[in-house]
Amino acid sequence: MFKGMHPIFWIGLAIMYGLNIIFWIFEISQPGSIFAVKIGGVAAPFYYVAILMLIVMNVFLAWLWYYVPEQAEKKEMELTKGGAR
Repeated sequence: MFKGMHPIFWIGLAIMYGLNIIFWIFEISQPGSIFAVKIGGVAAPFYYVAILMLIVMNVFLAWLWYYVPEQAEKKEMELTKGGAR
């Protein structure tokens, strides 16, 4: 099932799950509740989860998973076109 996946897919998964694990470790290592930290009356985790993890990271990974394989394919086509002459 994953045999034909571009290597950048696995790098993107490592970024995504790596950040989740880092934030999880940060949250469990804090004494008391991490929800006690407020920003504008809202618990801080809601901000970094909503803004960083759901918006920024997903847009970056979507760009990465689209752009890198396309550039590799374009480079491969240029190499084969140049080699055929």
